[in-house]
Amino acid sequence: MIRILKTNYTTISSLTTPLLPVAIFVRVSTRRQDNQRQINDLQAYAKRNNYQVVEVIQEVGSATRRKRLQRPELEQLLQLARLGKITKLLVTEVSRLGRRPAETLELIEQLTELNVSIYSQNFGLETLLPNGKRNPAASLIFLVFAELARVEAEGLADRIRSGQQQARSLGKNIGRPTGTTKNAGQVLQEYPQVVKLLKSNYSIRQVAKLSEVSTVTVQKVKKALAPATGK
Repeated sequence: MIRILKTNYTTISSLTTPLLPVAIFVRVSTRRQDNQRQINDLQAYAKRNNYQVVEVIQEVGSATRRKRLQRPELEQLLQLARLGKITKLLVTEVSRLGRRPAETLELIEQLTELNVSIYSQNFGLETLLPNGKRNPAASLIFLVFAELARVEAEGLADRIRSGQQQARSLGKNIGRPTGTTKNAGQVLQEYPQVVKLLKSNYSIRQVAKLSEVSTVTVQKVKKALAPATGK
């Protein structure tokens, strides 16, 4: 008697299908804020969809105040895309990529041209459809909300300036209390590892990664180091 054994091809296929390589991009405006929630949410989404997270890019700083050239994290992201190391980018919301609509849309366009689809968790939308074509619904929604993010940021800045003016009119001091600002020597003493790597001619991005600090901190140390080295 011959017995025919049935094979579960679906199971075998799922085991042999390579995981899609993705990157996670998170941003917070100040070091007092925590971006771990963003990371946890996106890592959980990646796990549910069998994505392989090859890089988690973290940015600290206002995307409104800093121009594109002052945001090396974006160049790191684009480099991953150019090298074909990622097929998707995961963000909690499109405003994490930037508060300036023109720059944000330019970044989205660059990634789209490199066949990298951007997934925005708050909308559950991607810039590319499964067939690789552009998603018109996502493009329209991202455009609208990028503009709304800019308006919101400008409104917040106006309210802060108004509050500061009112405080000054009442004779209140604006800014850090006297004596709390660190001088160059204190900054250098606080980050000896950063100083050592900068003196060894490592790039700002390399120093930040090796020292586990933000690029903003590295730039601050580099500025404090300049008078000491005469550069």
